[in-house]
Amino acid sequence: MPRALTTLALTLCAGAVLASSPAERLVLQLPGLDENQRRSPVITAVAISADGSKIAAGGDDHQVRVWNAADGAELHTLQTHGDWVRSARFAGDGRLATVSADHTVCLWKLTADPAEPAVRKLAAGALQAVAWRPDGAGLATAGFGDSLRMFDLTTGHESAPEERPCACEDTRAVAYSPDGRWIAAAGRNGIIRMWDLTASGGPRDLPTDGRRVRALVFSPDGEVLAAGGDGPAVRLWRRNDNDFGAGAPDELLVRPGMIHSLAFLDEQLLAVGDTQNEITLWDADTRAERYVLKGHTGTVAALAVSADGRRIVSGSFDTTVRVWDIDPARLPVMSTAAKPTAKPTR
Repeated sequence: MPRALTTLALTLCAGAVLASSPAERLVLQLPGLDENQRRSPVITAVAISADGSKIAAGGDDHQVRVWNAADGAELHTLQTHGDWVRSARFAGDGRLATVSADHTVCLWKLTADPAEPAVRKLAAGALQAVAWRPDGAGLATAGFGDSLRMFDLTTGHESAPEERPCACEDTRAVAYSPDGRWIAAAGRNGIIRMWDLTASGGPRDLPTDGRRVRALVFSPDGEVLAAGGDGPAVRLWRRNDNDFGAGAPDELLVRPGMIHSLAFLDEQLLAVGDTQNEITLWDADTRAERYVLKGHTGTVAALAVSADGRRIVSGSFDTTVRVWDIDPARLPVMSTAAKPTAKPTR
């Protein structure tokens, strides 16, 4: 297959026609890393636009690809990064932020012309994570360094970011609360550091089990912060008296796999991607397992959810991006999704 093409597989299985069963609707296979198409890139970053029309993914080939979410047609191949792409996020207005181990965060305005996306590069350290401020006027990055960096994008020039000390020098995850009040970051030592951006006091540290945290996410209503990583559990901190950390967290036991990715579909339903190659959907209130999405053959390294909570995008070490249609209101309990039975390609 020529390098410019992307393999697209459509799921044809019984579950695809059952409204109560999540269905894997697209499988996007990236081209190989050389002219002989050997070894497609590992995927460590995925994103879906707020309107659900675009999917972006990046990995160890240093590129970011953007597809039409409806049919898997490739729209852009973004080649500015010079190292592993670790995280990607869409803003509400369609801008895309990507970060890489090449020490840069890139901002892409995806225009109608796929050959000329507008890009703005901001200097930073070797990066692992990026998060948009909810109002779209700023973003935060974290990575191999002891600082969380927050960029103000309303200035007409590339001003120096505001820096806040992280709890360790290997920070893997960063998240804003939906109201923009809180920002949290965590990494190798397992400590989750939170800042109240509306107050003048210092940060608050939420201890875990001392194991690396790889993923952080707030629920859409801002009432829950979920954290997961190398330990056997996802920890859930609930806001209490307008603050976090007042009590012990709830736990979702996910052993034996380790957690690489998290995403809330709604205020209750949490998707967990792990090293068992699965995506488990949990009820964060009852701590009951609702469903297991199977199909990946490698660690699920990245997850993204559409604004309406009805579509999950997953990226994996197996070099694929998979798109799942979900109806949270009609999920069965303690069931397992079947693998696709046919994958015609084009």
